[in-house]
Amino acid sequence: MATAATAIEPSVSVRAKKLLINNEWVDSISGKTFPTVNPSTGEEICRVAEADAADVDRAVRSARAAFEKGAWRKMSAAQRGVLMNRLADLIEKNA
Repeated sequence: MATAATAIEPSVSVRAKKLLINNEWVDSISGKTFPTVNPSTGEEICRVAEADAADVDRAVRSARAAFEKGAWRKMSAAQRGVLMNRLADLIEKNA
């Protein structure tokens, strides 16, 4: 039986603790948060904004407005594909 030894990082830095709505990091409308827990230690890493129905409605309104007024709607499927592939490349590069 083989086992893998991995180093546990003692300190994890979390930057994204808010909701990303309309290209802005915002707190939840209710102000509620929930803990994110390190599964290897059970310790709380940070608290993250908890979205509820009002936050989802705000995000949907923002996305709808971006779609109706933005350039994405007028792009061909091929143009959208090029942008999606470019985004995937950036994600892989910065992973």
